[in-house]
Amino acid sequence: MESRWGLVAFDMDGVLVDYTSSWTWVHDHFNIDNEETLLAYIQGRIDDREFMRRDIRKWMDLKADICRADLETILDPVPIISGISHTVDALQAAGAKVVIVSGGLDMTAGRIARDNGFDGYMANSVECDPQGSLTGEGVLRVDLTNKGAALRRFQQQYGVDDARTVSIGNSFVDVSMFALSGLSIAFNPIDEHVKKNADVVVNARDLRGVLPHILRRQF
Repeated sequence: MESRWGLVAFDMDGVLVDYTSSWTWVHDHFNIDNEETLLAYIQGRIDDREFMRRDIRKWMDLKADICRADLETILDPVPIISGISHTVDALQAAGAKVVIVSGGLDMTAGRIARDNGFDGYMANSVECDPQGSLTGEGVLRVDLTNKGAALRRFQQQYGVDDARTVSIGNSFVDVSMFALSGLSIAFNPIDEHVKKNADVVVNARDLRGVLPHILRRQF
Protein backbone atom coordinates (compact mmCIF):
# COMPACT_ATOMS: atom_id res chain seq x y z
CA MET A 1 0.00 0.00 0.00
CA GLU A 2 1.32 3.45 -0.88
CA SER A 3 2.29 5.63 2.07
CA ARG A 4 -0.17 8.45 2.58
CA TRP A 5 2.56 10.98 3.30
CA GLY A 6 5.17 11.48 0.62
CA LEU A 7 6.82 14.62 1.98
CA VAL A 8 7.30 16.08 5.47
CA ALA A 9 8.72 19.62 5.66
CA PHE A 10 10.09 21.13 8.84
CA ASP A 11 10.72 24.76 9.59
CA MET A 12 14.07 25.11 11.35
CA ASP A 13 14.25 28.10 13.69
CA GLY A 14 12.12 27.48 16.77
CA VAL A 15 11.38 23.93 15.61
CA LEU A 16 14.65 22.10 14.97
CA VAL A 17 16.75 24.87 16.48
CA ASP A 18 15.74 25.37 20.10
CA TYR A 19 16.19 29.14 19.86
CA THR A 20 14.32 32.08 18.37
CA SER A 21 16.32 31.96 15.15
CA SER A 22 19.77 31.28 13.77
CA TRP A 23 20.00 34.93 12.70
CA THR A 24 19.16 36.04 16.24
CA TRP A 25 21.82 33.68 17.60
CA VAL A 26 24.45 35.61 15.63
CA HIS A 27 22.98 38.95 16.72
CA ASP A 28 23.14 37.86 20.34
CA HIS A 29 26.75 36.74 19.89
CA PHE A 30 27.59 40.30 18.82
CA ASN A 31 25.18 41.84 21.35
CA ILE A 32 23.21 43.44 18.51
CA ASP A 33 19.61 44.65 18.73
CA ASN A 34 17.78 44.32 15.40
CA GLU A 35 14.29 45.18 16.69
CA GLU A 36 14.05 48.24 14.43
CA THR A 37 14.88 46.18 11.33
CA LEU A 38 12.48 43.41 12.36
CA LEU A 39 9.67 45.91 12.88
CA ALA A 40 10.32 47.49 9.47
CA TYR A 41 10.06 44.04 7.88
CA ILE A 42 6.89 43.06 9.73
CA GLN A 43 5.30 46.36 8.74
CA GLY A 44 6.20 45.76 5.10
CA ARG A 45 8.56 48.74 4.80
CA ILE A 46 11.47 46.53 3.70
CA ASP A 47 11.63 43.22 1.82
CA ASP A 48 13.52 40.02 2.61
CA ARG A 49 16.67 41.09 0.81
CA GLU A 50 16.87 44.39 2.64
CA PHE A 51 16.10 42.62 5.92
CA MET A 52 19.09 40.33 5.41
CA ARG A 53 21.28 43.17 4.14
CA ARG A 54 20.71 45.28 7.28
CA ASP A 55 21.38 42.33 9.58
CA ILE A 56 24.57 41.29 7.80
CA ARG A 57 25.94 44.80 7.70
CA LYS A 58 25.47 45.11 11.45
CA TRP A 59 27.82 42.14 11.82
CA MET A 60 30.29 43.71 9.39
CA ASP A 61 30.27 46.97 11.33
CA LEU A 62 31.63 45.04 14.31
CA LYS A 63 33.94 42.69 12.37
CA ALA A 64 34.81 44.10 8.96
CA ASP A 65 36.53 40.94 7.76
CA ILE A 66 33.87 38.50 8.97
CA CYS A 67 33.66 35.42 6.79
CA ARG A 68 31.46 32.38 6.40
CA ALA A 69 33.80 30.30 8.55
CA ASP A 70 33.31 32.80 11.40
CA LEU A 71 29.56 32.36 11.17
CA GLU A 72 29.91 28.58 11.17
CA THR A 73 31.95 28.82 14.38
CA ILE A 74 29.44 31.20 16.00
CA LEU A 75 26.53 28.96 15.04
CA ASP A 76 28.16 25.67 16.03
CA PRO A 77 26.83 25.69 19.64
CA VAL A 78 23.27 26.74 18.73
CA PRO A 79 20.91 24.49 20.73
CA ILE A 80 19.18 21.74 18.76
CA ILE A 81 15.94 20.13 19.92
CA SER A 82 16.00 16.50 21.00
CA GLY A 83 14.66 13.64 18.92
CA ILE A 84 15.47 14.84 15.41
CA SER A 85 17.26 11.72 14.15
CA HIS A 86 14.62 9.38 15.55
CA THR A 87 11.86 11.46 13.98
CA VAL A 88 13.53 11.60 10.56
CA ASP A 89 14.22 7.86 10.63
CA ALA A 90 10.61 7.03 11.56
CA LEU A 91 9.18 9.23 8.82
CA GLN A 92 11.50 7.86 6.18
CA ALA A 93 10.69 4.32 7.28
CA ALA A 94 7.04 5.17 6.69
CA GLY A 95 7.87 6.19 3.11
CA ALA A 96 8.23 9.98 3.33
CA LYS A 97 10.92 12.31 2.12
CA VAL A 98 11.92 14.63 4.96
CA VAL A 99 13.19 18.17 4.32
CA ILE A 100 13.94 21.50 5.98
CA VAL A 101 12.39 24.73 4.65
CA SER A 102 13.80 27.71 6.53
CA GLY A 103 14.40 31.42 6.30
CA GLY A 104 17.28 30.77 8.69
CA LEU A 105 20.94 30.38 7.86
CA ASP A 106 22.02 27.51 5.65
CA MET A 107 25.15 26.85 7.72
CA THR A 108 22.91 25.53 10.48
CA ALA A 109 20.31 23.96 8.18
CA GLY A 110 22.99 22.06 6.29
CA ARG A 111 24.59 20.76 9.47
CA ILE A 112 21.26 19.60 10.90
CA ALA A 113 20.34 17.97 7.59
CA ARG A 114 23.66 16.11 7.31
CA ASP A 115 23.77 15.04 10.97
CA ASN A 116 20.22 13.71 10.99
CA GLY A 117 19.74 12.21 7.54
CA PHE A 118 17.28 14.69 6.01
CA ASP A 119 16.63 14.20 2.31
CA GLY A 120 17.11 17.88 1.55
CA TYR A 121 17.06 21.43 2.87
CA MET A 122 16.44 24.93 1.63
CA ALA A 123 17.56 27.95 3.65
CA ASN A 124 18.91 31.44 3.21
CA SER A 125 22.57 32.40 3.28
CA VAL A 126 25.16 35.12 3.04
CA GLU A 127 26.97 36.21 -0.09
CA CYS A 128 30.74 35.86 0.07
CA ASP A 129 33.62 37.08 -2.07
CA PRO A 130 36.15 34.60 -3.52
CA GLN A 131 38.11 34.70 -0.23
CA GLY A 132 35.00 33.77 1.77
CA SER A 133 34.42 37.18 3.34
CA LEU A 134 30.89 38.53 3.52
CA THR A 135 29.96 41.12 0.90
CA GLY A 136 27.06 42.56 2.87
CA GLU A 137 24.39 40.89 0.75
CA GLY A 138 22.22 37.91 1.57
CA VAL A 139 21.29 34.93 -0.59
CA LEU A 140 17.51 34.63 -0.72
CA ARG A 141 16.21 31.11 -1.29
CA VAL A 142 13.23 31.09 1.06
CA ASP A 143 11.00 34.17 1.08
CA LEU A 144 9.49 34.50 4.55
CA THR A 145 6.34 36.03 3.08
CA ASN A 146 5.91 32.97 0.85
CA LYS A 147 7.58 29.87 2.29
CA GLY A 148 5.00 27.89 0.37
CA ALA A 149 6.92 28.62 -2.84
CA ALA A 150 9.98 26.85 -1.41
CA LEU A 151 7.82 23.93 -0.26
CA ARG A 152 6.34 23.73 -3.76
CA ARG A 153 9.81 23.21 -5.22
CA PHE A 154 10.30 20.16 -3.00
CA GLN A 155 6.85 18.85 -3.94
CA GLN A 156 7.79 19.11 -7.60
CA GLN A 157 11.20 17.54 -7.01
CA TYR A 158 9.72 14.48 -5.30
CA GLY A 159 6.45 14.31 -7.23
CA VAL A 160 4.28 14.80 -4.13
CA ASP A 161 0.98 16.70 -4.18
CA ASP A 162 -0.53 18.87 -1.45
CA ALA A 163 -2.69 16.07 -0.07
CA ARG A 164 0.39 13.92 0.67
CA THR A 165 2.43 16.75 2.25
CA VAL A 166 2.93 17.45 5.95
CA SER A 167 4.37 20.76 7.14
CA ILE A 168 5.56 21.67 10.63
CA GLY A 169 6.24 25.24 11.77
CA ASN A 170 6.00 27.54 14.75
CA SER A 171 5.05 31.00 13.48
CA PHE A 172 2.82 32.96 11.12
CA VAL A 173 5.40 32.77 8.31
CA ASP A 174 4.82 29.00 8.14
CA VAL A 175 1.12 29.32 7.33
CA SER A 176 1.84 29.57 3.59
CA MET A 177 3.33 26.07 3.86
CA PHE A 178 0.27 24.88 5.77
CA ALA A 179 -1.91 25.99 2.84
CA LEU A 180 -0.11 23.46 0.60
CA SER A 181 -0.31 20.57 3.05
CA GLY A 182 -2.72 17.75 3.82
CA LEU A 183 -1.60 17.95 7.45
CA SER A 184 -0.18 21.00 9.22
CA ILE A 185 1.36 20.98 12.68
CA ALA A 186 2.13 24.02 14.82
CA PHE A 187 5.08 22.90 16.94
CA ASN A 188 5.70 25.03 20.05
CA PRO A 189 3.81 27.87 18.35
CA ILE A 190 4.75 31.46 19.14
CA ASP A 191 1.69 33.27 17.76
CA GLU A 192 -2.05 32.79 17.47
CA HIS A 193 -2.10 32.93 13.68
CA VAL A 194 -0.08 29.76 13.29
CA LYS A 195 -2.22 28.01 15.91
CA LYS A 196 -5.46 28.95 14.17
CA ASN A 197 -4.23 27.71 10.80
CA ALA A 198 -2.78 24.40 11.98
CA ASP A 199 -4.60 21.07 12.01
CA VAL A 200 -2.67 20.05 15.12
CA VAL A 201 -0.85 21.96 17.87
CA VAL A 202 2.02 20.19 19.62
CA ASN A 203 3.87 21.59 22.61
CA ALA A 204 6.87 19.40 23.38
CA ARG A 205 10.56 19.53 24.21
CA ASP A 206 11.28 16.63 21.88
CA LEU A 207 10.56 16.50 18.14
CA ARG A 208 9.19 12.99 18.47
CA GLY A 209 6.02 14.64 19.76
CA VAL A 210 4.88 15.12 16.16
CA LEU A 211 5.10 11.45 15.22
CA PRO A 212 1.80 10.17 16.65
CA HIS A 213 -0.10 12.86 14.74
CA ILE A 214 1.59 11.96 11.45
CA LEU A 215 1.93 8.21 11.63
CA ARG A 216 -1.56 7.52 12.97
CA ARG A 217 -2.86 9.17 9.81
CA GLN A 218 -0.55 7.06 7.70
CA PHE A 219 -3.17 5.00 5.88
